Parts: sequence; structure tokens; C-alpha cells
Amino acid sequence: MKNLRPIVDVAMTLLLLMSMAYETIGNIFEKFFGLDAYEYGALIHEIIGAAFIAVVCFHLWLNRRWLLNIFKGRYNLARSILVAADVVLIIDIIFLLVSGVMMSRILGFDSDEGFGMSFARTAHMLAAYWGYVIMSFHAGLHIKKYPAIIFIPALYGCYAFVKRQLYEYMFLMTEFVFFDFEEPIVYFFLDYIAIMILFTSVGYFVMKMCRR
Repeated sequence: MKNLRPIVDVAMTLLLLMSMAYETIGNIFEKFFGLDAYEYGALIHEIIGAAFIAVVCFHLWLNRRWLLNIFKGRYNLARSILVAADVVLIIDIIFLLVSGVMMSRILGFDSDEGFGMSFARTAHMLAAYWGYVIMSFHAGLHIKKYPAIIFIPALYGCYAFVKRQLYEYMFLMTEFVFFDFEEPIVYFFLDYIAIMILFTSVGYFVMKMCRR
């Protein structure tokens, strides 16, 4: 099972990046296949999101011993931060799942335009962008060695974080996510990978300081 862990981690990362780019992916389908970007973009996002949740559940199953031993043993600062980050991340993913189901087109819940749908959209946006940051931070907490050259894209990640307005989505400074449909999708992915590296680096340094 240990050999599956890197594959699962890579799959989670790719699905996470694709889910963040759902509007852009929908626009590509419209340009090349003549499909409605909004309708099919949302459908693709839902399928990718379901696959992501499935892989996360498998990841948790692979790490079930951690869940069973969470209340056992002594807690130092490093373990406390690890467990706190993991618990917050699990709660975030639950919000992501529940709000996603509330807006599901496949399940037919997307016709409700009342308070429930408004709440689900806001909760989903918050869970998605906070989750992206927390997942990246969580990954950094588990990295043992980090090549120095990785800090170059991490520095760019600071710029990309502001450029992509993630802080606005995370603190509800805006309720709508902006996508530039004229931008090549590779630029979107490069920016989001840089942001991921930024918060992975933060997690790595936090754990390094705790273990001193």
C-alpha cells in the first residue's frame, strides 16, 4: 500500500488543480466542441470534484492508523500542528462536499435559487479557496527535505496569490470568482502551482521550526 501513496498524492494534486480551473476548462470545451461553457464547465467541475473527494477518501483510508491513534500518545508542538491542520482540512473537505452536493446538477439540486443555493455557493467558494491553501500547507508539513531552488517559484507564488485574488475569495471581499477566458490555461496552472508551492514552503518551514 505504501507504493500507492505517491500515486494518490499526485492524483489529488492534479484533480485539485483541475477543479480550480473549471470555468477555464468549460471555455475550452466551448471553443473546440461548441458546448456551452457554463453548463458543461459546471458539469465537468462536478465530475472532477466527485473524483477528488473519492481520492481524498482513499487517502484517508490509507492513513486510517493516524485517525485511530489521534487520541493516543503524547503531543508536542509538531504533532499538535500536524493534527490541527489535518482536522481543519477534514472539516473543510466536509463543507466542500456538502455544499457541492447542494449545488449538484447531476443530482438535480441546482434548480433552487433561494437562500439554500446562495449559502451553498458562498460555502463552496470559501471551502475551495481555504482548502487549497490548507491542503498545500498540510503537504508542506509532511515534507522532510526541500531543495533550495523551490523557493524561487514560492516567491512568485506571493505575486500570483495577489494577482489571482485568492485573498479576496478567502475573506469574502468578493462573491464571484473571476476567470480570464482569453488567457492560455497553462498560465492559470503555473500561477496556481506557484501558490501551492508557496504554502507548501510555509508548512515546511513551520514544521522545521517546531522540530528544532
